Order: sequence, then C-alpha cells, then structure tokens
Amino acid sequence: MNKRIFTLAALPLIAAAAPAFAQAPADPLAASFRAHVAFLADDLLEGRGLGSRGHEIAANYVAQHFARLGLQPAGDAGTWYQRVNFAESRFASERETAVLDLGSQRLTLENGVSLILAPGPVAGTEEISGGLVFAGYGLQDASQGINDFAGLDVRGKYVVVLSGAPDNLNSEVAAHLARTSKAIAAQAAGAIGLINVRTQKEADRLPWDKSVRSARLPRRILLTADGQPLGDGAGLKVRATIEDAAATALFAAAGQDFAAIRAAAKLGAVKGFALNGNLTVRRATGVERITSPNVLGLLPGTDPKLAAEIVVISAHLDHVGIKAGAKPGEDAIYNGAMDNASGSATLLEAATALAKAPPKRSVLFLAATAEESGLLGADYFARQPTVEARRIVADVNIDMPILTCDFGDVVAFGGDRSTIGTVVAAAAKAEKLGLSPDPQPEEAVFTRSDHYPFVRKGVPSVFLKTGWTDTKGGMTCKDAERNFRLNNYHEVSDQLSLPFDWTAAAKWSRLNTNIIRLIANAKSAPQWYAGDYFGTAFAPTAAKARKPGQGR
Repeated sequence: MNKRIFTLAALPLIAAAAPAFAQAPADPLAASFRAHVAFLADDLLEGRGLGSRGHEIAANYVAQHFARLGLQPAGDAGTWYQRVNFAESRFASERETAVLDLGSQRLTLENGVSLILAPGPVAGTEEISGGLVFAGYGLQDASQGINDFAGLDVRGKYVVVLSGAPDNLNSEVAAHLARTSKAIAAQAAGAIGLINVRTQKEADRLPWDKSVRSARLPRRILLTADGQPLGDGAGLKVRATIEDAAATALFAAAGQDFAAIRAAAKLGAVKGFALNGNLTVRRATGVERITSPNVLGLLPGTDPKLAAEIVVISAHLDHVGIKAGAKPGEDAIYNGAMDNASGSATLLEAATALAKAPPKRSVLFLAATAEESGLLGADYFARQPTVEARRIVADVNIDMPILTCDFGDVVAFGGDRSTIGTVVAAAAKAEKLGLSPDPQPEEAVFTRSDHYPFVRKGVPSVFLKTGWTDTKGGMTCKDAERNFRLNNYHEVSDQLSLPFDWTAAAKWSRLNTNIIRLIANAKSAPQWYAGDYFGTAFAPTAAKARKPGQGR
C-alpha cells in the first residue's frame, strides 16, 4: 500500500490572483466572520481536499485559533488533532468486468457501460466469483419487523438487493436503513459482495446514462490505527450496481419477472429467493494510504456537577480540492466558501464568544475532515472518540448555511426528535427568527451530514440550516438556496465573490452560539422524545422526554 507523503512539493504550484480587498463590514462580528471565510476559501488552500496541503493549513489555522482562545487540546495524545487514516482505492486496470453466467446465457458487463463497480479494498488483480441470492431491499430492523435475509443462505455469495427502501417507511428511517443496514447485514450473513438493482423509482429519478458516470471513481474507506478497514460492511469484497437489462436477464434465469418485482416493491417489502447462475468480477486496484486530521478543542464547563457532560458543535472543514484535468488558465479550485468555510467560521465564532463566558457544561469544538467523502471524519470520531463517549450529551452540526440572503427562519433537522428542538426555537425567537419544519422531508437530510454518526451512537443531535423565508416574509431565501445549489454547489464558483450578506452571517453566528449556550447551561441534558425511532434504536436505555402534545 502506497502512503501519501505530504510535502510542499507534492502538489503543483498555483498562481494566485491578487486578492480583491473588499470593504470590511462595520459590525465587528460580521467582519470577523468574513475574515475566517476569506482565509479558508482562499485559492492558496487549494480547495481543502482530503489529505492535501490546503486542508492541513486550514486545520492548523483552526488549531491556532483554539490555542489563542485558551481551549484545551482534545485530539490524540494532548494535541489538537485526531489523525484519521484512510485507504483510497483506484482502479489500476484499464477495463473492469462482471460476467454473469446464467447457463443458457452469458453476459459480460463492463464498468462504466452496463456496470457501476467500486474499486476493491486491497491492492492487486482480483477475480471474485460466487453464486447469487436476491434479498429484497436487503434491510434488517427488528423494531420495524424487517428481516429481508430471513431464510436465505448467502454465505460466499453475492447478495442482490433493490436500491433504496420501501416507500411506506418514514423517509429518514428509510434513508438510514438504506445507507447502513444492507452492507452490515450482508457482511454479517457471510456474503462476499453487494449488488444493487434499481427500483423503478430510482430509474425514473436518475437515468442510467447519468448514474453510470460515477463508475471508476476512487473509493475512500476508514482504517483503524493498525490499518484494518473500519465502517459499515467494510469486509465486503465487491459493491456494484448493474443495469436494468442485466437485472431483467438475471431474474428471468430464475423464472422471475423483474418488472413485476419492481411493481411489488412500490407497495412494500418483497421476499427474497435464490438466483440461478454465477457472477465473476475481474478488476485491478491500486491503494494509497491517506491521513487527515479532525481538529478538536475543549472548553471546560464551569459547574462542577455539569462540567463532566460535553456538548459538541461540529462543522466539516474539508471540501473537494482541485478539479482534475483542468485546462490551462481555467479556474480549477473548488474554494468551498459556502460549503463549508461558512460553517467552519460559525464554529470559530462560537468558540470565541463562549470562551469569553464559559457555560456550565463543557463544549467540544469539532472541525471534522472527510465529510465530502461520506461523513468519514465524524464517523471515525464517533467510533473512536478522544473523550469518554458517555460524556457527550448533544451535537449541534453546521453545514453550508446559505448566507446570500437575510434569512427569516431556520430549520433544525432532527429538532422534532429530541428536546434540542425547543432550545433552537427559543434561540431563534431571541433573534426574531422563526423555526420551520423540514421543507423537503423526502430528501432525508437528517441522515446526510456530520451529526448523523453521533445519532448512531445515541446522542441527541440536530443539523442547522438557514430557512427559505426572508425577514420581510417573502421567499427570496428559497430562491437563493435554489440558485446556489444549481449554479455553485461543488463548483469552482463557490467562492468569496458570491453575494454574501455578512450581516446575516453575524446573525447566524449569534444564533448558533446561543443554541450551544442554552444547551450547555440547561438544568438537564437533551433527551430523545419517547417513541422516536432513532432514540429507541440507538439509546434504548436512556431516559426519554414526552414530546409536546404527546399523550402520556
């Protein structure tokens, strides 16, 4: 396994244009917030890509800010950093295939054409063969009465599963199960790989010619300190998706109608069965080891009885780096000003304010790495915390607030699942802001940012975003978010030249600081609401609160 060595010569020099010095906002908080964003989103930080020089500089910037405030280092061995190791796998082969031998028919699926295949977890050339078993959606959850693997023998075989989850599940529960339980259950049952076939809903949402563009992309996985894969289903050898025509042929060879199974899947779970034939995957993989830090600073609480409890505020520091294959003179740097220099600035300003008047509970500031690679930095911290896990009582996560509009409301994803929601409402009211429900519940945003690994460890958590209404009651902030997502999200145009409203940014900063302060000063730590799926699943023995309006 190669190891990425970090040196100043490791990356090409980038000619930086002369900076445009804009007039600093009159409000000191707004000016300070802008300064943080300006530094973190500067071209010199090269998009803060995972394992890059720019991200290391950003991490040092955050650490030195923590040091200046007098926070305590909360990383590894008394440092500011928790070093996270990754394996980055890339194909070393020019062509990868999966051959479906169905007896009377033999199909050769090519990666990037009729197959979406992930690189392997180990270096070298591989040929991996096995039988196939269909396991419905591939979900397991006792609380929902779901066990798609019941009665199936998948040992040494490929598990074929439908994409997503049944529509009759809550969208956030469905997203959680689809994201985690398939790989976990498949590995636990002894499968060698996980093969996705698309539901009609997924096929309608994203045509194959667009979906297949993700083939041959590198894959990053967490590693333990001794180099072993870490994560959901990390022991699976193969992960892939096959095109609809191949799925139709595969099911037909077992006497099954794939279209009929798709139609049945719209109504709920479908029963699994053994498939005829054999699948052989051939590929060659190169693996490189990468290291990148989470940055952690601790502000001790002032109350001897409550200081042992820790409230976490998290924001990811990484972005997506430099565009590959850029033309000479083309802007190639994904600066990530909104995503997530603005969230990191929020975290830094909260640290500044809270350090001046520390609350009763301790506060841990986590600038996470590798969010853009699948929440991996926060996941690693949640699995391998640098503080006692039992001390962590809440997480408030900040990711990509839209600060080009003077927002009039906020959204707390997960706020309806624990008592943190009432705290957010109180802090929002103090800033004359409304608290709005999730405007797009079908997107299941609650499972898609760095608070989610904390949720899976039983910690009440929320993910805060600016809302869609403006301070005049209009919907210009919805338009602002739509415009950003269509034109700037993960584009080189996400930079300081966007029309930031720094006064709104200061308001956002105050709001988040006050939320943390209220949680950290409250008489009781946050609690999950009784009957909530995530609280029941991940904190079954913890005390629960009665949700307002909920019967006894």
